[in-house]
Amino acid sequence: MEFRLIYEGPLRGQGAKSTHKWEIRRALHPQLQRLWQLRPLSDAAATLLAWPPRPGAPSVIVEKGGLLFAPLVTQRLNLYVELSVLLFRQQPRGTLITDGGDIDNRLKTLLDGLRVPHGSMEGRTLLPADPDPNPFYCLLEDDSLVTKVSVESEQLLRPARPDEVVAIISVHVKKTVLSHANMSL
Repeated sequence: MEFRLIYEGPLRGQGAKSTHKWEIRRALHPQLQRLWQLRPLSDAAATLLAWPPRPGAPSVIVEKGGLLFAPLVTQRLNLYVELSVLLFRQQPRGTLITDGGDIDNRLKTLLDGLRVPHGSMEGRTLLPADPDPNPFYCLLEDDSLVTKVSVESEQLLRPARPDEVVAIISVHVKKTVLSHANMSL
């Protein structure tokens, strides 16, 4: 299964608070929610998104402190992912350390924003004014399921803040073991 996600907004380095990672999750949630409404995921959504899980059937839902998360790539479905990121940023090519943060730290922040948080309040001191989606769609159950990452950096030519990026994330979901639960993915 292959698709692309687009993130537009601030992308700070690892000095960034986890609240920033929540902003990335919130920005990507609608795209992932829409993906679950399209084939082939829509064919399996009733079972894979069931909470509590149906007897004898796998569910991708992860509960963290009362919040439900729906990661697409999970160990229980024997899935992993390869990512290719085209990162448009204010700084010209070759500028690795910048006001927005160096590329590797910004990439780690992006990867953390793609995964289910380690706890419902990970990095948050306050709950957001708008309630979190239920379920909260994420790409990854854990960032350890990413086996390959490539990054290409280009200069963003429109006016933007130093930490603002446009990231086009190409996702290639793969299987470690073919099973009935992941056959359609």
